[in-house]
Amino acid sequence: MLFCKKQVNQYSSLMNKIIIKFLIILVLLSGCGYKPIFSSKNTNFAIAEIVTSGDNKLNKILNNRLNIYKNSKAKKKYYLNINTNVEKKISSKDSKGNPKTFQLKVITKANIRDEKDNNKEKIFIKTVNYNNNDNKLDLKKYERQSSESLVEKISEEMVIYLQTN
Repeated sequence: MLFCKKQVNQYSSLMNKIIIKFLIILVLLSGCGYKPIFSSKNTNFAIAEIVTSGDNKLNKILNNRLNIYKNSKAKKKYYLNINTNVEKKISSKDSKGNPKTFQLKVITKANIRDEKDNNKEKIFIKTVNYNNNDNKLDLKKYERQSSESLVEKISEEMVIYLQTN
């Protein structure tokens, strides 16, 4: 019986030390001044209007990512005309002539107009290479996920571009 009480006391002491260390780390990290990079609160621009053309699914993702900057009360306002397209090419073939690897390229052309009617055109291109898959359903799923991921990266680049210009 005495042996069990000793083990319980040691376990309790160990748990108290772990909890105290966890609380100290939590307090230190919460006061470090972390701010998200893509927060719409501290941006120096606002998006007044977004017009999209091209691939509807990818434009919907792009539109959702950029909509958080629409109601900002920043001094610079931009009007965006965005055209997004996806290109899929065969990168290499095997000895029989069947596709071995593919390249998926997402191209977004952004026509950016500010309040003073200054126009800028910026082209954002992201690519990914991937192997062929015998299961065509899995291949299509991977292509869709990859193109969505590439569009999310393009939206991040677009926000950085708008902040720095």
